[in-house]
Amino acid sequence: MSQTAVEMDEIKFSVILPHDIFKVWKDIKKYLERSCKRSNGRHTVDTIYKQLIDGQAHLWIVFDPENDLITGCIVTNYVYYPTGLKMLNILQLCGKNMQDWMEIGKPILLDWAKKNECNGVEALGREGMSNWLTDKDIKWKKNNLLFEIQFDR
Repeated sequence: MSQTAVEMDEIKFSVILPHDIFKVWKDIKKYLERSCKRSNGRHTVDTIYKQLIDGQAHLWIVFDPENDLITGCIVTNYVYYPTGLKMLNILQLCGKNMQDWMEIGKPILLDWAKKNECNGVEALGREGMSNWLTDKDIKWKKNNLLFEIQFDR
């Protein structure tokens, strides 16, 4: 589960092994705290940390070497469905200036998923600036959308 850093457009994108999480934790914790607040009780910084240390999840960092700064992180894990489908799930996606590094990260995550015999990549995410409430019943909120890409086999 090791991968060297990939550098494109002066941004590095790299997976961090479980025994090295402590080296970057103080730099990414602030991003994860904001992201976990939006999970509606599904995740906390502590539960994410435990999953990372136990090897149940993978930590990817986005590093700006010019400014010697971690600008974001992605937490992924594998989801195994009863049908045999294996997906790389994007559990947390957070940081600054994501528009500057998401296009760099997407092909790296897709490649990682393929090399680890996943059928695709999925993410549950916020709808963003769209309407949060349905038109028919304001008691129901549309909080998340499921995004996915499945690979041709």
